[in-house]
Amino acid sequence: MSTKGRVLIVDDDPDFVKTVKMVLLADGYEVSVANEGRKGLELVLEYKPDLILLDIMMESIFEGFSFLGVLRTAPEYEELKSTPVLMVSSVKADTGSRFTFDDGEDMGDAPEPDGYMDKPLKPKDLLDRVAALIRR
Repeated sequence: MSTKGRVLIVDDDPDFVKTVKMVLLADGYEVSVANEGRKGLELVLEYKPDLILLDIMMESIFEGFSFLGVLRTAPEYEELKSTPVLMVSSVKADTGSRFTFDDGEDMGDAPEPDGYMDKPLKPKDLLDRVAALIRR
């Protein structure tokens, strides 16, 4: 059976993961899951996803940024460093503000994700963004 692509979800919220996984599977994607950054990096090498859906705040508030930095710069990820990364965060729902990636201040010289969405995600918006990032 052909799939639309392989998506790796790296997120520590089991309810979010369950919901997003169901949405992606129902739309024809193959999905793998890691509940923390270190395991996610291991799965990137094994699973070779077409897209990574990455939470920013897991065990630490910047774990997602650390994950992205390793993915984009560590030699062992050279073949996979261009894998699209869609970052997600509930920081807007929790605090009223959000991470920004277009002003150069939040990230400094750190690698930027290929996309960003605020939680909670709307299924159609998620599927549109995933499809667009995998197609590019």
